[in-house]
Amino acid sequence: MLKLNVNQEKQLNFEMQIGGVQVDQIISFLRIEIDGIEYGFPGEVKQESVSVNLPALNTVVARKLREGDEVNVKLDVVADGRHLTPWKNTFILSYPFVVEAKIVDEDVVDSPATFETKLITKSDSGNKIVEKSEDKEGSSIVEGEEKMTERIVNRLVEKFTSITKDKSVKAVQEDKVIEPVKKVSKVKVDVKSIDEKGVYQYMARAGTKNEKIQKLIYEQAEIAAGTSIPVEILKQVVKILKKKR
Repeated sequence: MLKLNVNQEKQLNFEMQIGGVQVDQIISFLRIEIDGIEYGFPGEVKQESVSVNLPALNTVVARKLREGDEVNVKLDVVADGRHLTPWKNTFILSYPFVVEAKIVDEDVVDSPATFETKLITKSDSGNKIVEKSEDKEGSSIVEGEEKMTERIVNRLVEKFTSITKDKSVKAVQEDKVIEPVKKVSKVKVDVKSIDEKGVYQYMARAGTKNEKIQKLIYEQAEIAAGTSIPVEILKQVVKILKKKR
């Protein structure tokens, strides 16, 4: 018995001694019997051999061939008006199963968490009614984080502004005269007043004092912010440093 892959073409070569007749007067066929039907494939006759180009059987037979099916095969030769069968055998059909897999690298994009719920009830008619609602918890978490970042930035701006004012104020002392300290009302600071230098000062106060690392974090934050406005970049810097902790 021979094994035959039904998915592949195959060339079969037979050695055959030919005598008493010219090669060009010989006709040869390879015949395969499947479900009581014979399929014939012509052979090329040479002086001492016969070769048959066998196509993939699954492209010839209408039904799907099964793994392990046995079929009868024979080589027929017609020469000088006589029909001969010099070779017979049985093929076991093989149907290999092939699976291919490949790795695809994709950029991972963070997206806010979303939740979905479905309420399934039954109406009087017995049909199911599906009501879909979206849970806003995912978006509220993101909004809460944004508000916290905004508050941190506002505090930083106020702190940097107070430091700048302290440096510009000169203490005036008079002989034995002490002016009472007036209560200073809280001044609302415009967060837009912060500049690139202020962002670097924040990173230094937060513990990141290496200039190369500061520059790298600043560039990452600028890309994440999608703008060159320092206050927006500061928001992203705050997020990055929070993740690193």
